[in-house]
Amino acid sequence: MTPDPIPGADVPALSIRDLRKTYDNGVEALKGISLEVAPGDFYALLGPNGAGKSTLIKILLGLLPATQGRARVLGLDVTADSEAIRQRVGYMPEHDR
Repeated sequence: MTPDPIPGADVPALSIRDLRKTYDNGVEALKGISLEVAPGDFYALLGPNGAGKSTLIKILLGLLPATQGRARVLGLDVTADSEAIRQRVGYMPEHDR
């Protein structure tokens, strides 16, 4: 007997295409990021303060709109399905700003 497939195992865990974020003050936090993470892979976001790590996470959770580009988390669109994404992904910010 074969086990039931894991929901979402046939789609990338994370798919980002040309994601950009420019704040109202002109600061470009994200400059065209593209990345795909396969199910089961692990990645880390490393960089100095102001590199865009928190901005990227907030966009992926639907907490902040991107200026341009598309992203999907577990096959769900970050704009249309943000609530469903947040039900599946844990997020604990160091500071809530």
